[in-house]
Amino acid sequence: MKYSTYLKEHLVWAGIFGWLLFSIEVFLLTLSGSGWLKLYVGLSLTAAFFMGTYVEYRRKKRYLLEIQALTDGLSKKYLLPEMLKPGDGQEERLLYDILRRVGKSMYEHVADYERSVREYKEYIELWIHEVKVPIAALRMILANREEENPALAEETDRIEGYVEQALYYARSSSVEKDYMIRRLTLQKLVEEVLLQKKRELLGRHALIKLDGLETEIYSDGKWMVFILQQIVDNSIKYAQGDSMVLEFLGEEEKERVLLRIRDKGIGVKAEEVTRVFDKGFTGANGRRHRKSTGIGLYLCKKLCGRLGHEILFTAEEGKGSEVTIIFPKTGYMDEVRRESVSAQEA
Repeated sequence: MKYSTYLKEHLVWAGIFGWLLFSIEVFLLTLSGSGWLKLYVGLSLTAAFFMGTYVEYRRKKRYLLEIQALTDGLSKKYLLPEMLKPGDGQEERLLYDILRRVGKSMYEHVADYERSVREYKEYIELWIHEVKVPIAALRMILANREEENPALAEETDRIEGYVEQALYYARSSSVEKDYMIRRLTLQKLVEEVLLQKKRELLGRHALIKLDGLETEIYSDGKWMVFILQQIVDNSIKYAQGDSMVLEFLGEEEKERVLLRIRDKGIGVKAEEVTRVFDKGFTGANGRRHRKSTGIGLYLCKKLCGRLGHEILFTAEEGKGSEVTIIFPKTGYMDEVRRESVSAQEA
């Protein structure tokens, strides 16, 4: 904000001052006296005009710069009205009042939106829990007749998988309220996933390779099992031919633990590798396989981020894919260890 720009924006006042100065000078011409008086009056009025406008400019500029500094320093910009103080001038107080009313309206709107989202989420979770009852009943009915119609059991598994995916999607925005970090082994996590996916893996004649899974990590077992399920589902879905190879490799480094899940499926095009974690992205493989939703890996990325893990994806078209989950050994896991020691001492 420049003083010259401020003057340009107040040309009306400059015009009024010019007319007033001209009128006074004309009046002084009608009087007999020294020309120095006319010069003094003209210079004094001009100086007074510029001094007055400059003081007003500085006051407004200081208030606007304060607003700008507060805005730049806030990560949540909508908190500006709460941090701002009323200015000295009438315009500044009016601006302050407007911002306060806008902020209040925004808070009310956000509160209404959050309430509607919360109600919808609660409904989805309730619906999911309710629909699990008939699924469980269907499993009991199929328990002794699975050999008669294995396709029906497979479709039931698929329905249950989509229901679970919906539940985790609904909860993914608030993982921090629903997780419990514990010491786990990669072996235990992988074995649980393989047991749950036993039917699909047997149907694909899968060859499973496990190595280095005795390594311990700190994470939430329930969420990690779901993440691994989504990865295994993708490997099953995009396997090549009538059989598949699935490898689980654990690697321990100084500051982190890596779990690599490799398959020898159809892979992913090079230009699509960076987009596999995007919500709803299915790519060329998804278009060929109508069962793809583009949600699985998106949820994996989101949940890993919430848990403090990192997830990476590499692939080569026609040769397979590899997903790497990185578990850090520092950060919140150190806090878990301290809390565990404190609990034992107590």
